[in-house]
Amino acid sequence: MVNLDRIDRKILAALHANGRMSNLELADLVGLSPTPCGRRVKRLEDLGVIEGYAAQINPGALGLSICVMVSVRLAKQTPDAAAQFVEAIRGRREITECLLVTGNVDYLLRVWVKDIEALRLFITEGLQSIPCVAETSTMVILEATRSGDLLTN
Repeated sequence: MVNLDRIDRKILAALHANGRMSNLELADLVGLSPTPCGRRVKRLEDLGVIEGYAAQINPGALGLSICVMVSVRLAKQTPDAAAQFVEAIRGRREITECLLVTGNVDYLLRVWVKDIEALRLFITEGLQSIPCVAETSTMVILEATRSGDLLTN
């Protein structure tokens, strides 16, 4: 665990809100001069606190209008079955997140598709046809609300 002070947390919060912010803007926002601010950002990157910077893509602009969470239960909970499943879904553009979880399912997938027919095909041909998959369950996301931030604590 990395020890972060108040200024580090302000830097992280500002970059989380706008990763394209210039060092000059960031320094002004957190109350530092540019050089120490740049050093702090570099330190946070070197420590692995900041893993990278990414653009947030609007799925609707790409013609994707339906987001679902699909729970997947494997027929057997073995390393071979897990490896087979992960290999089978690797490269599926519909899947934006794959989480190995505990409980009565093995994986949760966040999936974006253009319409219900695309969802049907993805589930029946893309998931249920994988030999190690025993069961799937799909939940349509009606609204996503951000509930918290790691940096507020």
